[in-house]
Amino acid sequence: MTSLKNDEILDKLQKHIGVKELIAYYVSSLVGVGILIIPAIAAQIAGPASILAWIFLALISIPFAITFAKMAILVPDSGGVPAFIEKMLSSTLGKSTGILLTLTMVIGNPVMGFTSAHYLKAMLGFEEYFIPWVAYAFMLLSVTFNFLGVRLSSKLQTYMLFFLIIGLMAIMIISLPKTDFHNMQPFFSEGILSVGSAMVVCFFSFMGWENVSSIAEEVKNPEHAFRKAIPWAIVSVGGLYTLVAWVYLSVAPADLKGGDPTVLSPILRTVFGDNTAIIGNLVAIILLVLATNAWVLGASRQVFSLARNKVIPGTFAYLSPHSKVPTHALLFLAVGYGFVTICIAQAGWAEEGLIKLANANFILIYFIAFFAALRIFTSKPMKLCAWLAIMATISFVPFLEWIIFVPIGLTCIFYIWLKYLPNTSMQTSLSRDPD
Repeated sequence: MTSLKNDEILDKLQKHIGVKELIAYYVSSLVGVGILIIPAIAAQIAGPASILAWIFLALISIPFAITFAKMAILVPDSGGVPAFIEKMLSSTLGKSTGILLTLTMVIGNPVMGFTSAHYLKAMLGFEEYFIPWVAYAFMLLSVTFNFLGVRLSSKLQTYMLFFLIIGLMAIMIISLPKTDFHNMQPFFSEGILSVGSAMVVCFFSFMGWENVSSIAEEVKNPEHAFRKAIPWAIVSVGGLYTLVAWVYLSVAPADLKGGDPTVLSPILRTVFGDNTAIIGNLVAIILLVLATNAWVLGASRQVFSLARNKVIPGTFAYLSPHSKVPTHALLFLAVGYGFVTICIAQAGWAEEGLIKLANANFILIYFIAFFAALRIFTSKPMKLCAWLAIMATISFVPFLEWIIFVPIGLTCIFYIWLKYLPNTSMQTSLSRDPD
């Protein structure tokens, strides 16, 4: 690896992101794999009653979004939520959650690649054997996109997302008159408690409010930008998710909801006929690529932040002198995504299992972050948002069952490693920054 000077390692990311670009990253972080595959998985778990999970999550995303935006305003750092925990609560705990969040992104992001591969398979009809290879190709595409730099990539992301969301909305609105309430019967086909299990899976769709905080360091005037962007993002994301879930459940008949866990294809086949499914698949793939771009961006900034804080080798904090892109962090992700893709293919990891594991990791990180926010926020409205976010987070824990102990155990291991083990590369940094 190239040797680095201190000023290269500690160089700051450039501020290129305005309000429009911030809204685009919010929407693309949240609208992607969630809107194009999770409604199908949730319907398998809870049947038509899964719409209740979407409505509930759309509502509780409001305090989530506001709380995370305030965190980004207070601590505009590439480390995102872990950086907030580190500065406001505990240095060691913040670094521990930073490792957990980075690990979660490396493991969870390839789910978007696999979803894109499923849609491409539905469009082209290739053999199941090629799905992992196609999934990894999609991940490499997003890694390559992020090498362009934030200034160029954010503008491309904004324009492409705008036209795609308009197209998706048009498809949903045109499909609404085809609503058949017989498709919604029996409403609680899998039992009332199944709605809770569906919420755990649907929660994956609303993970992303914290992802944008990872680019807060690159936002021009964070306080103004986040305050302007949040209302638009909340209405766009919550409304779009609920609309798509309703159309999928009420329009697509049961015989089209089996097979590949895709959402747009059965809707388009029902409303426009079999020949139009290819259009929906193409729209879905492009939308998924935009979402993957946003998550790869957030993951690369997490790797960059860990390296800048000397939690991992400093070479991963290297910034390109021209584009100010953390190129070594992106290369690290390219290798990590490849390893996870191989594990999914060879070990037969189910996407639903990966989603639940990622959800458990995020729920623990959320709880710690909201607890820190509760201690720091001074105004009554912000304290109320933090309390609502905490209660909503706790409500998911019973449905996670034993999986919640995985992130708890990992965080404890990371904490002990960083805090107490001598002669580690992180110990010097931590000793200068006590809790």
